[in-house]
Amino acid sequence: MSRKVKKDILRLLEQSDSQEVEKVLRPFPPEKVLPGLFAGLLSTKEKVKWNAVVGFGAVVDSLAAESLEKARIVMRRFMWMLNDESGGIGWGVPESMGEIMAVNPHLATEYHQILISYLREEENEKDNFLEYAPLRRGAFWGIARLAQGNELLAKKAWPKVKKTFREELDPYILAYSLLYAKEIGLHIPRKFPFPLGFKVHIFWNRQFWDISFGELIDFKL
Repeated sequence: MSRKVKKDILRLLEQSDSQEVEKVLRPFPPEKVLPGLFAGLLSTKEKVKWNAVVGFGAVVDSLAAESLEKARIVMRRFMWMLNDESGGIGWGVPESMGEIMAVNPHLATEYHQILISYLREEENEKDNFLEYAPLRRGAFWGIARLAQGNELLAKKAWPKVKKTFREELDPYILAYSLLYAKEIGLHIPRKFPFPLGFKVHIFWNRQFWDISFGELIDFKL
């Protein structure tokens, strides 16, 4: 039965519009949905992966309403998946953490510092810096998403994001840093290591965008 539910969830993630994910998952008990969402994060289909991220926000929020400790178990599993000892990669994990914290204030209060610790390696600071750039992109997306739901907590990441603007070369990390800065209303730079016409393909506000840095700066998505 659990295998069938998992397949059903993956099918729904592939067929559903990102705006409808919460609605289509609602009939399922939260704990029954989780295996399908974890599998969805590993999908090579970007729609499935991002719908799984959105799904985690809705499902873990519902789970927290039933049992905060069960929701914490999911967050701890995410943290373990990003630990070198897990032996895994952790695809989609930082994004899912950010999505969950954007919709659940209690979990945001408890875990936002963990997400922030993934962003940069700082001297004289114990952190969980994600060396692998594709994973680190997810952490920057996650902190930008948290800023949409809890600006006050997300502002704690600004010192790291400010340094990122000065030193980072990865266009996706810089794009998500821009989204973060716009959400919390802080200074947005206009100088990058590539032209403002350089485009990135991103998922934001439950839509996919092919957008230039100039457009990211000047327009509200």
